[in-house]
Amino acid sequence: MDYKYIWLFVIILVILAGGVYYFLNNQQSGVDTAVNRTYPPLSNFAFYPIHEIKQNKFSSGTYNTEGYVAEIYTCPPCPKGKLCVPCMRDNIVISENNQILETYILSDKEMILFADNTKQFELGKKYRFSIKILDYKSTNESINDLEIIGYSLLTESLL
Repeated sequence: MDYKYIWLFVIILVILAGGVYYFLNNQQSGVDTAVNRTYPPLSNFAFYPIHEIKQNKFSSGTYNTEGYVAEIYTCPPCPKGKLCVPCMRDNIVISENNQILETYILSDKEMILFADNTKQFELGKKYRFSIKILDYKSTNESINDLEIIGYSLLTESLL
């Protein structure tokens, strides 16, 4: 019997097992290769819960907060050559409570965060966000618009 073929078979088997292990390990760690992350990880800013940011009515600055994604809004595309009604900038609504919202009637425990790519967030998951308070207001909220500048996933969906 030729040992060269046996060694070749063993090497191929080890490489194959390593590939399967790598694939399964990435699937279990929550790595999502289908969605492109467009924001950096969380920054080292002062942390305030949602209700404190809204109650203190900060007019500017960068902070960290956290919440469950309760609503995701993406402006629908306007067909070429059509006149479309302007819509709100893409955003997510986060909440201190794990709930799904169907309206933009928000309490002190929910806030709108404007985002460039809302597809990287999932309803019901809890994130910690680095946010920037902008110098203008386009909503009925009590504070200026807030924009995401970084984030980290805290927990998977409990819904």
